[in-house]
Amino acid sequence: MDAADVIAIFERMNVTGRADMSLDDTCADFAGWLARAWHRLPAQDVALLTAVGSVLWREGYMRND
Repeated sequence: MDAADVIAIFERMNVTGRADMSLDDTCADFAGWLARAWHRLPAQDVALLTAVGSVLWREGYMRND
């Protein structure tokens, strides 16, 4: 599996309606998961995942303005 395969899964989930969560809920759930997993993850993965979380938060914040 490569990045294009994963993006195709994201797209399929969106098209079929399985990605129908609010951005606020998604960000909160992701933050909760990351907080629980933080100590088990390598620093490089934590950096990537916090960047993903930051984009989720930014996009939600921008929409709420």
